[in-house]
Amino acid sequence: MRFGIVVNEDKDPGYAFARHAVEVMLSRGCEVVLDPSYADTELAGCPGVTIGEYASCDILFSMGGDGTFLRTAHNNQGAKVPMIGVNLGSIGFMTEIDKEDLEDAVDRLIEGKFTIEQRTQLDVTLTSSDGTVKDHGICLNDAVIARGANMHVVTLDLLIDHDHVERLSGDGVILSTATGCTAYCLAAGGPIVKPELDICMVTPICPHTLHNRTYIVSGDSSLEIIIERFSEPPILSMDGRQNIELEYHDRILIRKSEESVAVAKLGYKNFYQTVRQKIRARGSFYEDGKK
Repeated sequence: MRFGIVVNEDKDPGYAFARHAVEVMLSRGCEVVLDPSYADTELAGCPGVTIGEYASCDILFSMGGDGTFLRTAHNNQGAKVPMIGVNLGSIGFMTEIDKEDLEDAVDRLIEGKFTIEQRTQLDVTLTSSDGTVKDHGICLNDAVIARGANMHVVTLDLLIDHDHVERLSGDGVILSTATGCTAYCLAAGGPIVKPELDICMVTPICPHTLHNRTYIVSGDSSLEIIIERFSEPPILSMDGRQNIELEYHDRILIRKSEESVAVAKLGYKNFYQTVRQKIRARGSFYEDGKK
């Protein structure tokens, strides 16, 4: 098999774990590929490593945390290579493999003992009031519209399938995929749903209202947010990659992207086991037995 590797060096100083992973993969007769951005690193100096394109790989390993996984998915749009994550961070909802399971995981992948999940992404287009396209992006977790630096509320209009639904006043709104349900959406009181579902969720952030519920719509629906009132320009962020300053009557159109993300699953834990083990309950992990 041909494995690609993407590493967050902040979580793997000196590429210590990545070099171990390379040795494991090569010992099984596999090819290991790094893209040209690693050409001048010590990881590229490992015997047997090839500098090439990830699109030629069978599986792409993301080694880091959830942020690394999101960046890897974003940077390899269109490659159609199934991704799998190794958790070198803290939470790691998207990273199924723990460090101590690496050898077993590589063996399972070689033997074909895995399934592929297709994860929905959001296609986000930002336009001005005259229809000029100001920005465009794709996100696997969420697109967030949030108030500016001061503590005043921002007022937004929400449209679903071109119908006006309500006017939201508060800190903003989160538009998330099912994959993103355990990220900012969950912290804002959103639901927990299986990540392979083809849906989109609209979750207000600290709304100034007695009503605070998430809207769940089908993947075929279109969502639109119109910026109505603010005292400090709000921002748009797609998977936390950048902050785009918004203006009055800007429109953010959200649809399902034509590009899904293929995720290889080994079946170590099911989704609900992961939620139970990863989410803190009243300040402690369920599984750690600490108070």
